[in-house]
Amino acid sequence: MTILSKDFLNKRFEKKVFTGLPLTILVLLFLILLATFIGMTDSIVNSYPIVKIDNSFAHYLYTIRNPLTAKILYAITSLANQITIVVFFIAFAIYLYFKKEIAYLYSLVFIFFGTDASIFLIKLFINRTRPGADIAYYIEKSKSFPSGHSAIAMAIFGFFTYYIINHLDKKMNKSLVVSLGVSLIILVGFSRLYLGVHYLSDVLGGLLLGGLWLIAGMTFREEHFYVESLKKGKTE
Repeated sequence: MTILSKDFLNKRFEKKVFTGLPLTILVLLFLILLATFIGMTDSIVNSYPIVKIDNSFAHYLYTIRNPLTAKILYAITSLANQITIVVFFIAFAIYLYFKKEIAYLYSLVFIFFGTDASIFLIKLFINRTRPGADIAYYIEKSKSFPSGHSAIAMAIFGFFTYYIINHLDKKMNKSLVVSLGVSLIILVGFSRLYLGVHYLSDVLGGLLLGGLWLIAGMTFREEHFYVESLKKGKTE
């Protein structure tokens, strides 16, 4: 191993700079999620066992569905529908603009449009039919894979959670915010299953897709702040 390669590897594990260990971890997470998502997509297209599990789980949830829980989860799933997310995105973007938090704003725009475009293209490519009308709580017209609600919930609510914890000081408060954010994302995903409008692999695929864009957006923001801190250091 050359001196240059040793130096490169050592820099990848530096804890005090973003381009060291933090960036290494983010890149690895992105690659793992990407590989998992690609593998899952291929399995859905070609694997009978995955389809069988999806159908069995969807019918099981249908058998235990009750009206009250369905209404509650319908309200939760509405938090990630197209209209609600667009309104939330615009409000959050305006807030960031007037707060002059431009790096966060760019990241939000990147995540939102990246996730939305990916959902559209993958649905078009996979062209998977949704669960039957006999188990669906209500009818959705778009294709099934991936779950757009799950993807956008992971991406946008995840980024909102990330933004909040970066503006809090107390560790306990940060843990509470992360717990609430994760719970909301999981509930949105589960609501799609419980209401019979998506299969299990649709939701998992959506969460992975949203996670990819969330990590990419977070990386963009952290890289921007790192570069800005270097510039600031040179001018002082």
